[in-house]
Amino acid sequence: MRQNSNIRKCFVLGIVCLFCLGLGVFHPLLAERSTQSVFAKERDKQADLLYQKAKEFLEDRNHYQSVETCKSFLILYPGHPKTREVRKTLSANYRMTGDTLALAENELKIYKEFPNTEEGLESYLLSGKAYVRMGREDKAYQIFQDIIKNTYSSKIAQEAELELTQMEILGESKNK
Repeated sequence: MRQNSNIRKCFVLGIVCLFCLGLGVFHPLLAERSTQSVFAKERDKQADLLYQKAKEFLEDRNHYQSVETCKSFLILYPGHPKTREVRKTLSANYRMTGDTLALAENELKIYKEFPNTEEGLESYLLSGKAYVRMGREDKAYQIFQDIIKNTYSSKIAQEAELELTQMEILGESKNK
C-alpha cells in the first residue's frame, strides 16, 4: 500500500515538473527567450514612436528637433528596419535647412548602408549633386564616374552622365 502511495507521489511530481517545464519555469533558456522577445517588441515599439516623432517635427517645420530625434534614433536603434526611412527624414531636414554638407554626408551613409539597392544608388547620386552645390567638383566628379562605371541601374547612370556633362559645360563657361 505504501509503495502505491510513493508511486502516485512520483507520478504527480512528474506531471507538475512537465507542466512547469512547459511554462518555462525550470528552463532558464526558455524564460530568457520569452523575455528577450518581449523586450524586442517593446524596443521596436519605442523605435517606431521615436521615428513618428521625428516625422511630426519635420511636418511642423521644427527641423532642429527632427534632426535631433533622427540622430537619437540612429544611436539608440542601430540596424533597425526603419533606419533607411529615418536617414531619408534626416536628409529632408538638411535639405530644408540648407545644410548641404550634412545632406551629402548623410546621403553617403545611406549609400554605404544600402549599396545594392536603387535607393542607395539614388542617395549616392544625390550626394554627388550636393558636392556640386558646395563647389567640390572633384568629389562630385569622382562620385559620378563611380556611378557610371559600377552601377547596374541604367537610369541612375544616365543621370550621373547628365550631371557630368553639365559640370563640363559649366566648367567651360567659367574658363571663358
